[in-house]
Amino acid sequence: MRSLTKKGFTLTQGNEPRDRNAKVVDSPDDTVPGSRKGGADLSGDDVKRRLFGTGYELWVGLAIGFYVIYAVTELITDLVHSEIKLSLVFESDSVASLDFPGAAAALSGSTEIWVSTSALAASTIVFLLIAKIAVIVTLLGASIAIVPVIRGIAAGTPFTARSNKALAVLEWIVAGGFAVYVVAIVLGSNLASRDLGIANDAGPSITTMQAFVVLGIVGGIELMRRCFNSGRAVQEELEGLV
Repeated sequence: MRSLTKKGFTLTQGNEPRDRNAKVVDSPDDTVPGSRKGGADLSGDDVKRRLFGTGYELWVGLAIGFYVIYAVTELITDLVHSEIKLSLVFESDSVASLDFPGAAAALSGSTEIWVSTSALAASTIVFLLIAKIAVIVTLLGASIAIVPVIRGIAAGTPFTARSNKALAVLEWIVAGGFAVYVVAIVLGSNLASRDLGIANDAGPSITTMQAFVVLGIVGGIELMRRCFNSGRAVQEELEGLV
């Protein structure tokens, strides 16, 4: 193929004159959202990858989802049978004694008991239900909030503004959910022990260790968020140098 350049135009055999300084623009293809370039449809694996990400989100969602399903099923079962399960710490053997055919024993420490709803006041049941629902909602919110972080790590781009925002939301969800749970379970357990007549011998099962564990989780999320902030700043600095 022969070409001749003259006065800023390139003449090519078999083609029309074209401006040498003109930008080359690719012709549009038949690509549409949800299709490959050229109009080919996405395969089933590609569709699943777009819906569920790289798979890490699905595994995390399943792990949390199983516990949520268990908690919801337990809550519904208790309500159907007109009973509710709560944890109490027995501090006296006088109300926690057990009579077996061959010996006697006593409950000690944190123990789960089932109590008929007819033996509890309405306010007691409300606080206990709020505590159980707070756990379920917190787990659901945390599983949704952590999805952008997992997708960023799986894609190799963890230091993004979206991941940083997701970690901040996750931190507030965990801290807020635990605060609601503590207030509701303490009030509900104290009211339940009052309704059962054992207010002086039993108390709520919230321990200092549980509080420190949750504080450690919140602190770990905040530490990760700060690390992501530092990583994002370094990444932007390196991109600026390049």
